[in-house]
Amino acid sequence: MTATPTSSTTASAGQSDINYLSIVALVLSGLGITFPFGLWLGYRSRSQIDRDGTIGRQFAVAAIIVAYLWLLALVLGVIAYLWILI
Repeated sequence: MTATPTSSTTASAGQSDINYLSIVALVLSGLGITFPFGLWLGYRSRSQIDRDGTIGRQFAVAAIIVAYLWLLALVLGVIAYLWILI
């Protein structure tokens, strides 16, 4: 008799692929100065994850959120700087 794979082993084997681009996006977003690249890679990796079904969507979403927070801090900093100059 040969053992047939169960549905749990085939499901876990298919989902073990990790999208490393989302991890790189989170690191680049977290560094601060490279947040535009992290934002771009976050959106790109999220679309890849939706297409391929790999693991890492949480990292991609976190990279996008962190990048937008850096963008908000940059905009508020510029506004405060200009407010002081005027």
